[in-house]
Amino acid sequence: MACQLSPAWQRKAVSPGRMEKIRDRFLSDAPETEADTETCQVIPFLLDNQALDWVTSNLCEVLTERGHDSTLYPLPDTVEPRDRLANTLREQAGNAELCLLPTTSAEAVLAHAFDHLVLLVPANLDAVLAAYQRIKLLAEQAHTPEIGIVLVGPRDQHAAWRFFRKLAVGTLRYLDVPLLNLGFLPEQVVPEHAPHDHHRNNFLTRISERLLRSEFYSTLPHEVDQANV
Repeated sequence: MACQLSPAWQRKAVSPGRMEKIRDRFLSDAPETEADTETCQVIPFLLDNQALDWVTSNLCEVLTERGHDSTLYPLPDTVEPRDRLANTLREQAGNAELCLLPTTSAEAVLAHAFDHLVLLVPANLDAVLAAYQRIKLLAEQAHTPEIGIVLVGPRDQHAAWRFFRKLAVGTLRYLDVPLLNLGFLPEQVVPEHAPHDHHRNNFLTRISERLLRSEFYSTLPHEVDQANV
């Protein structure tokens, strides 16, 4: 049914040039060794504005409650080397399985070249346009990450679908970038309307399930040679 939240929009036939980029990306990856088996799974979130940080904070709690020990580390707006970020996460995250990295800086996301990225998009046309511009910036890079969308504050599922469809059709048609629909948080459960609404956890649980089922995270090593920092 049209009102159902389709999980993904598929990319059109991949051009030869794009195939070469994808092939080079995977061929350049170093083979996995025993030393690389301990990894830190990170989920970067690009927030439309700082007021949305409650989403990542609540989602971190839900993931931990579901048996996936998680921690929160706001990604600095000032660009830092990837190796330094990995060491910082190793020190602060401890044995956490997942680390959520919220930021409002597209430049910080670009600097670390994450494989996956979640955009938190308020349910209004201005925010959808701003999200499109950010995705356009990401698509101009050598390696475009897999991008997931969470709509925040739509009236209901139908409204969430309409906003997602506007964004997904535009990015696929003009940027050749498919989007993964990770879910939505309706206006009835946002803190301004319901500071302690237990229904919020139900929506966050669905989002967490899609993140985990889709393996929608990036990997950073726990141990990084200090000489490279």
